[in-house]
Amino acid sequence: MHDQTIHNCLKQLRRQAGLTQNKFAKKVSTSRQTICSMEKGDYIPSLRLALLIAKQFTRPVEEVFHLKKKVCDKNAKGKKGVCA
Repeated sequence: MHDQTIHNCLKQLRRQAGLTQNKFAKKVSTSRQTICSMEKGDYIPSLRLALLIAKQFTRPVEEVFHLKKKVCDKNAKGKKGVCA
């Protein structure tokens, strides 16, 4: 069982660069919806896209995307809890 998930600081970096989701999506050849989904943590990009994004911000990929330990709510429904 995996106890880590991938997080990113894409939204902060994009805003610091003064880019809308749409403008940034065009720079990395993807859709605005994909950028939105990544920012919400609903979509994990391909390695190719992750590298293009990191290159756009002139940062190492591990500064943009990083592993974070899942936090489990043991009081949630069921015995195993809900992890985010």
